[in-house]
Amino acid sequence: MSLSRRWAFLPLLVAACHTPYAPFLGGLTVCRVVILSGLIRAAPNGWLSWSARNRLDLLVGIFAIIALCSTLGHQWQLGNPLTARLRLVLDVIGTYLYMRAYLAEADALQWFSRSLAIVIISFAIVLLIEKESGINPYARIGAVNSESMVRDGKIRAQGPFGTPILTGTVGAVAIPLLIPLWRTRRRIAMAGLAASVIVVYATASSGPIGTALLGLAAVTLWKWRQHLKPLLIGLCVCLIVLQLIKQRPIWYLMALMDLVGGSTGWHRAYLIDMGLQHLNEWWLCGADYTRHWMPYGLAAVPEHCDLTNYYLHLGVMGGLPLTLSLLALQWKSFRLIGGRMAELRTSRSPDEFWLWCLGSALFAHAVTFLSISYFDQIYVFFWGLIGGLMGFLNVDSAQETGEPHVESTPEVVAERSAGESPSWGRGHGRRVILSAPVELP
Repeated sequence: MSLSRRWAFLPLLVAACHTPYAPFLGGLTVCRVVILSGLIRAAPNGWLSWSARNRLDLLVGIFAIIALCSTLGHQWQLGNPLTARLRLVLDVIGTYLYMRAYLAEADALQWFSRSLAIVIISFAIVLLIEKESGINPYARIGAVNSESMVRDGKIRAQGPFGTPILTGTVGAVAIPLLIPLWRTRRRIAMAGLAASVIVVYATASSGPIGTALLGLAAVTLWKWRQHLKPLLIGLCVCLIVLQLIKQRPIWYLMALMDLVGGSTGWHRAYLIDMGLQHLNEWWLCGADYTRHWMPYGLAAVPEHCDLTNYYLHLGVMGGLPLTLSLLALQWKSFRLIGGRMAELRTSRSPDEFWLWCLGSALFAHAVTFLSISYFDQIYVFFWGLIGGLMGFLNVDSAQETGEPHVESTPEVVAERSAGESPSWGRGHGRRVILSAPVELP
């Protein structure tokens, strides 16, 4: 409540990294309390914005509507299905609107990356303590496990998250966002990148290592960004060929990845198999029982198998339409980033590399969804990027080019990035800001 608008997004990052997903007072968590507080502050100040003309806003709204409507297809004997979906909507919509409200300035992406580095540094220090001692310090404030997991003799730091994999994923997806800081804030970038590597190392999990490598691989394609379309087409062709010549589907490639020992890649591949085989059970509104999909399940949730796949998890909760709405959100986000990058390329703005790294982070999230479900507070790190996207796209490159630019509303930025003409005739204001002296007649 007391921070300036520029810094008001930071408490949600702190809450996501340093507090557990421990519901209290009817399902509230620390992250949800921060979200509600931020929305209460933003509303009277006019910082909350949503428009049906903004495709991203519209898709997020559709996601929420589908999730709530899917309640009708679930039984109430096993619990209140509406409550679970209301919590999902609060997490998603709340994070989206929160970041939309506070990440609205032209340099929002740089501020976000610098703040993320600071949060990751403190997080890595605590995880190192857990890695060395085997005792989880976050257990004192509600973390489920007081002692760290051990697999093949290796301590797997968990912190406040539900599993070590999610803990390591936080550090892995932060790496692409911290790389651009090297140009402007080298010390912070170096410390943040080192801390991210420590977070991944402390969890001793193959998944986060793979996510980090994917993010780095995406960043290294920067020099070939203008050839991205043929590269993607070539990748799709290779996957189709592998699908045709291999006896097993291509998602069983996950079973080959075991970077630290004890990996469960086969489980994740087999889960996709079972999800497709039982599509008729969950495609419309989801399913209340999936235990028969796998030969083993979870003691904590006897009705379901271990749904270590965010796409399938959402499908079981809200049906295939909910999964497709997430895919549509991801597709639209990449389109917006690509369109804005094309504009910045004409002026050779350094902000283009920032947006490329942002896209790399979203790509790392999208692939990671195939191997783990974001069932705890890690949703902040994905949906926060989606919520801040309008502010991230509204980068200010006039200082580098010395040319006039147009300061637009987020709706105009979205239309412009998607290759559409700005809707000046529909009430959008236009203000030209000159960063260099201009002689007027």
